[in-house]
Amino acid sequence: MTTAQPARKHPNPFDEAFFKDPYPTYAEMHRTGAPLHRVSLSDGNDVWLITGYEEASEALKDRRLVRNRRHAGPDYKSEILPEIVRSGNLHMEDGQIHTRLRRFMNFAFTPKRVAAMVPRIEQVTKELLDAMEANGGGDIMDGLAAPLPIAMTTGILGVPDDQRGDFRYWSDELLGGAPERAREAAEQLLVYVQGLIDLKRREPADDLISYWVSVKDDEGKPLTDQEMIGMTFFLLLGGYDTTVGQIGASVLALLKYPEKAEAMRTNPDIIPDAVEELMRWDGSTHSGIRRFAAEDVEIGGETIRSGDCVLISLGAANRCPMRFADPDKLDFEREQNWQLGFGRGPHHCPGKELARHELRIALGELVRRFPDMKLAVPEDEVVWRPSYLIRVPYELPVRF
Repeated sequence: MTTAQPARKHPNPFDEAFFKDPYPTYAEMHRTGAPLHRVSLSDGNDVWLITGYEEASEALKDRRLVRNRRHAGPDYKSEILPEIVRSGNLHMEDGQIHTRLRRFMNFAFTPKRVAAMVPRIEQVTKELLDAMEANGGGDIMDGLAAPLPIAMTTGILGVPDDQRGDFRYWSDELLGGAPERAREAAEQLLVYVQGLIDLKRREPADDLISYWVSVKDDEGKPLTDQEMIGMTFFLLLGGYDTTVGQIGASVLALLKYPEKAEAMRTNPDIIPDAVEELMRWDGSTHSGIRRFAAEDVEIGGETIRSGDCVLISLGAANRCPMRFADPDKLDFEREQNWQLGFGRGPHHCPGKELARHELRIALGELVRRFPDMKLAVPEDEVVWRPSYLIRVPYELPVRF
């Protein structure tokens, strides 16, 4: 267990240096010995940032830390997302409402349905890598990291091929753009989602949105339009954007440490463990969605007052030296690697097994087919999205 030290007040730590490489910032916070820190964000909100592994793991499961904004204190500043997706949806609700909505979401991620998607993941991966090979390389983000999870997520939702939308633009602007551009992207995505729901009412098929349109809960209540919009909105982002970033970060790690790629190539049995370690070492999800204390909560020796905003830093927790020996080392043989990239507790990622399949297949096939893969630019020229939530490289050019 962490020996708690008093929380330190920090100015906004999420600056240009952090976006380029967040791990020196995390290491400095760990060196203080404090598992919690008071942080001032650029939007004017002061929040608790949880960086210790044990404290983060417990906070993820603590039902007193809730997501619904009605529990925010009176000083909390407003956000960019439209109101229609900030309430009444799976990601922003808690308790019985969250449990009810979760049942509707779980339809798409049963073990049988996820297993049935594996051949499609393999097919799409092969086609994407065939195209990259024909060009002698290219941008991993455009060539593999984005189109693979987009294909799987839009397939789950039943999005027609000619209506895929500009998901990369929307997610980049929502999570890393200036406030006005972020609001514009949110409105565009909202209009797109409403159009999808209207389409499935007219032309239902065997997909998730059609299921939502037709099904009722145990009390005979259907999903409301607001609930469907909210869940579709966040599945389009959370269902693919985290995997986009994880593929990109993992490829960069394997380029930096080619002996690790060689280990995966010569012994494919280690790929599942390798994926978990790559997620721990440089995961795409760096902070969870903001939570609020519904009552006073004590964590790591600090009292979080009712209404206080809390950020759980998964990226920092996964490099916590109190939990992981030599945390900055990429070690595929690490034992008990319970990384937090998929979350814990009631809000853990419902699509985590699908994401694992995508990562294992994409990375395994990439290292198998291209043992001579090289980064086509110096590593310090790779530009990352300026976001402390989901970390994604904009481009990752490689040559074979």
